[in-house]
Amino acid sequence: MIARDVDLATIDARLIAASQRGETLEVVLALRGSIRPAAGSSRWRMRVAGGRVVTFLAEWVVAATHLPRRSR
Repeated sequence: MIARDVDLATIDARLIAASQRGETLEVVLALRGSIRPAAGSSRWRMRVAGGRVVTFLAEWVVAATHLPRRSR
C-alpha cells in the first residue's frame, strides 16, 4: 500500500487490521525536521513541524537527504 494512492481512512483501516491480527509490518515514514543526537542514548532526535519530537535509532534510517531551509 502506498499512501499517496489511498486516503487516510484506508491507511488507518489497514493499520488497525494489522494491529488486531498481530501482524509484523514494515512501515516507511518520511519526516522533515531538524536533527541531533538524543542525550544519553544511541537514538537520534528530530523536531518536526508543530514542535513535536520523534526519536529513532540510526538502523531504522533508509535514506537521509539535505533540504534547504524554508523561508519564514
